[in-house]
Amino acid sequence: MAILPDHSFNAFSAGRSGRPRKVELTEEQKKELAALYLATNATRKSGSMTLAWSIFASQHPELGWDAAAKSSKHIIPAVARDVMKHARPMVGYHRGGERKLRELAYSPGLLRRNLDGGLLRAGQRASWDDATINFGVCVPWPWRGSGDKCAEKYGVRLGRFQLLVCHDDATSFIPAYSYIIRYEQTYRGEDVAGAMIRTCRDVGIFDSFVLEGGVWKSDRVQRLLDGLGIRHIDAKGRPQCKLVENFFNRLWSVLSVVPGQVGRYQAENKSTSEKYVACRNGRQDPRTLFPMLTDALAAIDWAINYLNTHPVESREYGKWIPRDRWEADLAAHPMRQVDADFSWLQAPAIVKRKVVRGMLRATVPGPLGVPQRWTFSAPWLWTEEGKELMLHFDPLGEWPLSAVVTAPGSVKVLGEVSCTNPVSMGGCGEDISLQIRQIVRTEYRLLTATGKTGRESTLRALNGQTSIAQGVKGQDGDVTADTPPDAVQVPAKVRASKLADPLSRAAAEDSRSTVPQPITPATRDDFAAMRRRARQANTATTLNF
Repeated sequence: MAILPDHSFNAFSAGRSGRPRKVELTEEQKKELAALYLATNATRKSGSMTLAWSIFASQHPELGWDAAAKSSKHIIPAVARDVMKHARPMVGYHRGGERKLRELAYSPGLLRRNLDGGLLRAGQRASWDDATINFGVCVPWPWRGSGDKCAEKYGVRLGRFQLLVCHDDATSFIPAYSYIIRYEQTYRGEDVAGAMIRTCRDVGIFDSFVLEGGVWKSDRVQRLLDGLGIRHIDAKGRPQCKLVENFFNRLWSVLSVVPGQVGRYQAENKSTSEKYVACRNGRQDPRTLFPMLTDALAAIDWAINYLNTHPVESREYGKWIPRDRWEADLAAHPMRQVDADFSWLQAPAIVKRKVVRGMLRATVPGPLGVPQRWTFSAPWLWTEEGKELMLHFDPLGEWPLSAVVTAPGSVKVLGEVSCTNPVSMGGCGEDISLQIRQIVRTEYRLLTATGKTGRESTLRALNGQTSIAQGVKGQDGDVTADTPPDAVQVPAKVRASKLADPLSRAAAEDSRSTVPQPITPATRDDFAAMRRRARQANTATTLNF
């Protein structure tokens, strides 16, 4: 791979060698010209090169620049143009106006370099971000009562759900991504933590992550980075500092061939946008206009693989193929591997509680959205009596239910505790629509250098969770080295409940022929039974030794 000669990191240095320049400037003159350029105000993000040079040349007759002899006033010496080009990122900082322009200056051409100026290698730095894809996706939605007119009529929920991408900044290779499907078309801190945990587990541990604000700086994400020893580079308010933004621009161009495009900008494709709104309101069948989930994921896989295997050309860094550089760099410098289980950081329920009589108690919604009192105990908890500890657990987990306990603000696991009282303590989630809106489906894809994918699908529904993982298979049917050992065969685990569970059907059926099948809702007798168990639990005595 050929790399162009590096340029000096001095923003006002001379350009590359070549034909002698007609005009040479001293360091003081370069600083003066840069200051003059910053003072001019041509546009919102730039000054006027023509005006700045015209004023500067008139103040320095010793340069011998005769503007009248030039065919155009816009003709500027190369050295002057380079000085003002490198000063342009300082415009926002100089003006001190809008927040996004004055947060911090940036220097173009340095995002693929280390602090010492050397080129990054694969696995050193990755930038993460979310994106809303530009076409609607039909997701099988057999649950009724959520208020979604489209799902009620056609059995699918239409939306533009969130794509979380890990971008290797050295090579522009995409090793993994997660597609988050929530009712409100959003994502949360546990989704970000889950995407990072799976990526580090299957790919390796990066040295640093470039992240924006919001949930990317949530407590559980920061604790994960601390536990894995990953440096956090803050890019809040500075999207130009994340190379993944450049990748998204190229990804949207490739995905533009997928049917159902509503456009990259608001109301860009008017006809499709109107059909999208009509389908969301239940006036049209979306399955005839927009791809199903399996087709959408296949299109995303194809688009990312296309960008992974096609050349990237840069004036600063030359030309390379992301997949080839990724393979070569990792062969010479393997990434660190995860030596501990951090899956507890993506637990849906994380609460801080004080140890009282050797027990930790928490009240969180359980199956069917029923608020339950969860009591956890273990013999070692007596040594932590009176201390506040962090409790991590999944209310829909398989019984016997266990939880991980850590110290507040730390990733050190103190131990595990077991639930001893999994019964409802009063109210019931009779508004089933609110519980349906908490359903989340996560589609994770591991993209190998050969173009094959490892898949992991997780569906958290009203009364349980199903996880299905499929490793990357070789031609002989054996599991390849690209497949993590624990992702080859993960059995589905669904918590039993009286409510008819459409979980396995939704995970298995994903085609345009999906037919809405109404579920059997929980009856008043079911809720009455829960209340009876709650009253019995209030009068019962639990002994913990």
